[in-house]
Amino acid sequence: MVDPRTFYGDLAGDYHLMFRDWWASAQHQGDVLGELLRRHGIHPPARVADCTCGIGTQALPLAAQGFRVAGSDLSAAAVARARTEARDRGIELALSVADVRALPPADRPFDAVVSCDNSLPHLLTDADLAAALRSIRGLLDPGGLFLASTRDYDAIVRDQVAGVMPAVHDVDGRRRIVGQAWQWSADHRTVEIHVFCLRREGPEWAAAVRSTTYRALLRDELTAALSTAGFADVRWLFPDESGYYQPVVVAQAR
Repeated sequence: MVDPRTFYGDLAGDYHLMFRDWWASAQHQGDVLGELLRRHGIHPPARVADCTCGIGTQALPLAAQGFRVAGSDLSAAAVARARTEARDRGIELALSVADVRALPPADRPFDAVVSCDNSLPHLLTDADLAAALRSIRGLLDPGGLFLASTRDYDAIVRDQVAGVMPAVHDVDGRRRIVGQAWQWSADHRTVEIHVFCLRREGPEWAAAVRSTTYRALLRDELTAALSTAGFADVRWLFPDESGYYQPVVVAQAR
């Protein structure tokens, strides 16, 4: 089993290849998340922490909207890539390497904390999930907002989904094919994800496969864990309501 630090470290340089246009997708995600934050009373220049920021897919566009963003991630390589992307686009934000289970104390509380793109299901045990949610709660004053997105594991487990169908991207005369193959545990509580990318370089094809494991984190499980960690008013927003591509959970710190 490949741990998330290694998985995202290996993927950092190629993460954008999973999208036809990574930055266009990031800007769309930022627009939707920014609107969700505003809907919950969080407006620029509010302080927002992205505690699983990766290469900056959500953190950078939120910062570009005027939110004061601090992004952190377990992967030093992903954070380095986020710094490069921010510099190239003239976007200002704070970036650091940190484990979501043990986030460093903030000099003052954030107005909101976000964790998107199915990051929380990397926490395979109840103990790790509880540690992460307590750590996130520690960044917020009572009334502060936590917003996260995960895959819809309730539906995925029910339907026994076996992967993500390949997508073909033709960009600048070059073709790449990206997709995912999934291998479930016998009890369907965890799933090993194999992310593959085929790239045509002239007459030849290059292939890369990277793997990691997720927990099939069900909505009731995450709702209960949030309540135990000190959050209230836990609500789930589905894509037809939120506009985001994954189910979103929002909760307020008690």
